[in-house]
Amino acid sequence: MHKVAKILLRILGWKLEGRVPDAQKYIIAVAPHTSNWDFVIGRLVATNMRQNVHFLIKKELFFFPYSLLLKVLKAIPVNRNSPRSMIEQVLKKMKGQDKFVLVVTPEGTRKRTRRWKKGFYFMASKVKIPILPAAIDYEKKKVVLGEIIEPTKDPQTDFENLIRFYKFVDPEPRHGDKFAYPQNM
Repeated sequence: MHKVAKILLRILGWKLEGRVPDAQKYIIAVAPHTSNWDFVIGRLVATNMRQNVHFLIKKELFFFPYSLLLKVLKAIPVNRNSPRSMIEQVLKKMKGQDKFVLVVTPEGTRKRTRRWKKGFYFMASKVKIPILPAAIDYEKKKVVLGEIIEPTKDPQTDFENLIRFYKFVDPEPRHGDKFAYPQNM
């Protein structure tokens, strides 16, 4: 599958920049997230990276027969009304496996929002795994991997470092009107 993903990315004109971490468990925080195409590109990139990733998706999309495909793709249903239980559910999955890569979108939606979700950070902090920032740039057709962020006892600074990465890369979203940096962390 890795070779197929690599060929498809090449045909579509996409490239990957940055280094894949050696860590066995980590969270990839991808932004901007403004289109369903983000999933397609992200899935191809993850396969090209040889990473068997899990991802979060709203539980309302888990209906037959679509749910069968989502399970094969390692989707984890999210009850957005109960973020604490979702965090505990993901942590339980993480702890039970030697290798676990979770992809999240800090915005938590494809709509424009100035309030980014923080659950992924608390998950990483609780199980002491790093966060890999990643940016999707539709103008340059590239996915950029940043430097690993190890959660510290200072979440504010960690989030500022995460946002600093995205602002430095300055990725062009598929739908620019749907993306905004968080107002305050």
